[in-house]
Amino acid sequence: MPTFSVSVIFVTFYTPVINLFVKRELYLVSERIYSQSKPRKTAAMFKKNRKITCFTLASFSLLVGPLYWHQLSKPTIELKRHPSALKSTTERYQLLETYLTENLSEKNPTFKRIVFWNEAYGNKEYSVGFGRDALRRFGCPVWQCETTDNRTDIHTSDAVIFHLRSWTKSDLPERRLPHQRYVFWSIESPAWSGHAHTDQMGGFFNWTMTYRWDSDMVAIYGNIKPIGKVPLHPDEDQMKIYLTDSRKVVNYAKGKTKMAAWFVSNCNSKSSRNEFVRELQKYIDVDVYGKCGTMQCSPTTDGQCRDMAAKNYKFFMSLENSLCPDYITEKFFVMMNRTILPIVYGVHDSHEKIAPTHSFINAAKFENVKKLADYLILLDKNDTLYNEYFWWKPHFKVMFSEANKGMCRLCAALHDKRLPPKIYHDMTGWWEKTVPCLLSPKAV
Repeated sequence: MPTFSVSVIFVTFYTPVINLFVKRELYLVSERIYSQSKPRKTAAMFKKNRKITCFTLASFSLLVGPLYWHQLSKPTIELKRHPSALKSTTERYQLLETYLTENLSEKNPTFKRIVFWNEAYGNKEYSVGFGRDALRRFGCPVWQCETTDNRTDIHTSDAVIFHLRSWTKSDLPERRLPHQRYVFWSIESPAWSGHAHTDQMGGFFNWTMTYRWDSDMVAIYGNIKPIGKVPLHPDEDQMKIYLTDSRKVVNYAKGKTKMAAWFVSNCNSKSSRNEFVRELQKYIDVDVYGKCGTMQCSPTTDGQCRDMAAKNYKFFMSLENSLCPDYITEKFFVMMNRTILPIVYGVHDSHEKIAPTHSFINAAKFENVKKLADYLILLDKNDTLYNEYFWWKPHFKVMFSEANKGMCRLCAALHDKRLPPKIYHDMTGWWEKTVPCLLSPKAV
């Protein structure tokens, strides 16, 4: 019989009994207070009933207590944060480093087969491609995995990856073998829950592969890697030295005649970024390029447009379409790699954890948009203060396409026989509730 059911039976049986004895004791106490004619008899009855009540409560605790505690202490895998999500920034970088240093002890390991099940952004290559050399081309240390979208021999596969947005209950493998791992894959945030059906995914997935640090396979968009001994977050005394040195190197403000630029084509967002920029435009010039703005970039490639922005503008609006923990996309990293100062709107301190101190501006840290604008105007007029934001450039390297490391980790995990079985019983709980997003904040 399930533990919870046994607990319910005991609670149901003992509760009326306890209530009866408690009421009886209260009655006897009141009798003693208001009737002094038989004090010794009343005291004896009180003492007798107190013993009975104590015995009943003790029995209840001994019988039901352990059962209730056992029920509470049962592990809840689907809501438990992955250890890496709770680690410091240093430990996060160490985790990424392990992805690049994993190796196999076998000289000629058996290839593991990974099937990309459904469509993702117009194809099934999942940004990796197909074949036995796909992961080796991306530099995975453990690359002995064959990737394919061929469903014919699905029962021979070791892992099946499902793209979140294309997942549907009507299109799933007909049978599933115990050794197979079903992988939940997404590069989007849970703010767009309307595009998913996580309520139907209970008990389906074994592993997760997303940008979040609590995923089984961490597949972030990018990171900023130290190339020397300078710490990512220097202390106050160290920062004074680095900021002073930055004034002697390059004048990053030279030749920049425009204030701020923003490239955007998705005019709908969950972060209120459009409203935020319109409010900021009341105080400073923000040129908006793309479908959501009035300006167009003449170069034909995204890289050329970003280079143009870095050459002419002092600030770039690196604004995400949703405000979720760990959700930092290429909008941030591609501009951090250039000579322009990114402005982000981060409410979860995710940028602070992944980027060097004093290397970007977080608009969410300002009391209102007007005060942010005043600060940007100050930096525009003071090249010394502006250049201090680039102190980190000689000491760090911006990394891209880090999402492929998630695939590297998946291949290594498939070869690791020590990993225990795992299943997510509540995908909605893990994906949408464990680390909630902030939806549509008001721009003031």
